Amino acid sequence: MALGLSVELLFLGLALASGATSGRRIIALSGALGATVLLFSVLGTVLLTGASHAVIGGTLAFSAAALLYLVTEELLIEAHEVEEKPISTLVLFGGFLAFWSIQLIGR
Repeated sequence: MALGLSVELLFLGLALASGATSGRRIIALSGALGATVLLFSVLGTVLLTGASHAVIGGTLAFSAAALLYLVTEELLIEAHEVEEKPISTLVLFGGFLAFWSIQLIGR
């Protein structure tokens, strides 16, 4: 989850950099996003210390489903605004295979 969020925050920072935002504001916003992830990681660790495997699995499943919903909703809105290109599909499946490979290597 942390690796996926880090990649997401990287691209969010790049999206901010491409807009009309000043450099210091981009750094502050990206830092605030990173601090938020860190804060809630520590909070989750404190709250879930000693929890059963079922509770931790349910929490992770809910978190993954919530992230997928938010990302998919945003992507579907933007998908109708931009003309689809084959490279977009290739990048999507390449990213999926990369994260799946990381998961398989970790076993």
